[in-house]
Amino acid sequence: MKKIILFLSVVAMLVTSCVEKEAFTIKGTLPNTEYDGKQVYLKVLGENWKDLIAIDTVTVTNGSFEFKGLAKGGSIIHFIELAEPTDKVKRPVLLVVEPGQIEVSMDSISTVKGTASNDSYQAFNDKLGAIDSEMKALYKKAQEDTTKTLRAELEKQFEEKDAQKAAANFDFVKANAQNQLGAYFFSSRSYMFSLDQMKEISALIKPEYKTNERMKKVEARIQALDATSEGKVFTDLKGKTPEGADASLADYAGKGNYVLVDFWASWCPPCRAEMPKLVEAYKLNKGKGFEIVGISLDKNNEDWVKGIKNLGITWPQISDLKFWDSELAAAYGINSIPHLVLLDKDGKIMARGLSADQAVAKLNELLK
Repeated sequence: MKKIILFLSVVAMLVTSCVEKEAFTIKGTLPNTEYDGKQVYLKVLGENWKDLIAIDTVTVTNGSFEFKGLAKGGSIIHFIELAEPTDKVKRPVLLVVEPGQIEVSMDSISTVKGTASNDSYQAFNDKLGAIDSEMKALYKKAQEDTTKTLRAELEKQFEEKDAQKAAANFDFVKANAQNQLGAYFFSSRSYMFSLDQMKEISALIKPEYKTNERMKKVEARIQALDATSEGKVFTDLKGKTPEGADASLADYAGKGNYVLVDFWASWCPPCRAEMPKLVEAYKLNKGKGFEIVGISLDKNNEDWVKGIKNLGITWPQISDLKFWDSELAAAYGINSIPHLVLLDKDGKIMARGLSADQAVAKLNELLK
């Protein structure tokens, strides 16, 4: 009997020890006691990594709240959100639930700390915040009355800061690629990375994090970018003309002409701003071994036709009128427009992501 009691005591001690190792506490604070009586949700990501699902609720008392539980399954992303968001505390606060005490301050700028993953995440946020502040200052200075030379210098500095921001995101995602935090940020910020960087991180991410819709889209984009990278033969695009006739990129590409593929939309201000340069280049070079094919991300045929007319576009146009769900854009991994792709006479991709100025300069060089 004594042996049985001793055995059970040992088992109980082991269970208690395991529970203590998995235990977490989230201690949260809000700006003031005006939030007392309001509910706060603890949420997790839904299967699609878009929806947030509440798993616990507490009430704010004396400007603070607390969640307790067991961190089973490793470090998992959670969100804390007010049931009734305010102008000051609008967004859910992301944190990593893992064993230990986690401190959350919910405010116009929220912070998390207390465990290794959360301290690392906060340091990352602080770094991005500092870069954003510098970029805002540069932008403000550029809006003031400055010389053309100074404005160009400020734009250069802005681009450098933007590159720093992308590098910080890449370093953080890569360092966390084996956990859910890194995979989650990769799914939302991969647009900042080069194709090689995307491939590098994708190879590190665990298979279980690639089953949701967000990650599937990222993986599909990597494949599309790889298939349409420089040196590859163009991927055909099939859609309709503004008149409703069937058309494809293959009607023009690989037929002995240089072809500039212009991904654009009538609703896109940057596209409209760049268009006069392409219109002028087309007038000068049409019939000289050069063609432009517009691939529109419009969603309304009437707006598309009106945009073509108002902008003076006379080159062939193709669209599936699916806006950002365009299968034509997805085939080339397009996530921003305008986006120009230059094909050689055999239909191979010479360059992509060109500005209108870069495209015109390259064409002038090729056609002289």
